[in-house]
Amino acid sequence: MAELINDRYAGSLFEAALDLGEIENFYKELNNIKEIFLSENQLIQILRHPRISKDEKKSLVGEIFGGKISQELINFFYIIIDRRREKYLYGIIDEFNKKYDEYMGILNVVAVTAIPMKDKDKERLASRLGKKLNKKIKLNNEIDESIIGGVMLKIGNKFMDNTLASQLKSMETMIKDVSL
Repeated sequence: MAELINDRYAGSLFEAALDLGEIENFYKELNNIKEIFLSENQLIQILRHPRISKDEKKSLVGEIFGGKISQELINFFYIIIDRRREKYLYGIIDEFNKKYDEYMGILNVVAVTAIPMKDKDKERLASRLGKKLNKKIKLNNEIDESIIGGVMLKIGNKFMDNTLASQLKSMETMIKDVSL
């Protein structure tokens, strides 16, 4: 149910952004809003609290974001509040970001390594992947010491495993399968 709500609201907001020619602004403003809510945890708790009236929540949103974000996004917040969808806010923003990335031809890739990648290595990997896949690459680096060395790439729901751990596992399987 949450995925359906996130998709529906993000889709409507994305279409409105396209119609208004404000796709970049909405993207930036939504991500700034999410950062504010993540840094000020009490703020999201207030918005999600069932005993706080819709009018009080709308007033709070207006006071905090009035003049700082577009009126269309404030109105969108009001709709979310009116329909009691506050708990879906992060999911809606995340879904909007997915639609934005798809629209802009951006592919999110996670590079899992045993140690943090240097910036120049991330740039080089992103550049090579971008050329191969003909997309703009947004590369994030996650650390997992259990992979020992190498890199595992997560691209959507696909994995490219070129880690030392997987190579050792493959060698172990081959050795076990050898019949003497």
